[in-house]
Amino acid sequence: NNASDAKMITEEVEELRNLRVQGFLVACPPGDDDDAYGLALARREEDRILLEQQQQQQDESMGMEEDDVPSLLPQQNLPKTVLGGYVVSNDFFNDAIRREENKHTNDPLHRRPTNSLRSWLKKNRISYSFANVGTSGMNGEKRLEFLPNPRNELIERMDACNRLTNCGMR
Repeated sequence: NNASDAKMITEEVEELRNLRVQGFLVACPPGDDDDAYGLALARREEDRILLEQQQQQQDESMGMEEDDVPSLLPQQNLPKTVLGGYVVSNDFFNDAIRREENKHTNDPLHRRPTNSLRSWLKKNRISYSFANVGTSGMNGEKRLEFLPNPRNELIERMDACNRLTNCGMR
């Protein structure tokens, strides 16, 4: 039915606008490399978390109590090893990986990073799907459940945490 398809698209566009207003969706300028923006943002978040962890360790070694220092880390029972920046995408980022590898091969001033984009993506890229779990919306349209890759370490930990306790995730 074309009318319900148009309504669904309109609702999706409105939801995207809401996400952008809330700061959860970042648009890149037309013609720019959108992969570069998303990957840079996720890797910066990872760096920010690592820097905060180092600062907390230094504070603890200097005798400061954890309660004395406000934390930017989520107050969840997830191990710090899974916190940081992630990319939720079904894109394998082959072009971005090739660009990084070529940059390090062709430019002697750029040493190969210890954490290459290829290895970072193995841990920090979360693929996803949508599943029809038999629910429908108010107008009878099928509702699809967002299903992130259950084999990703972060998703495994979140699922396990939610099964055992609430972990503040909902």
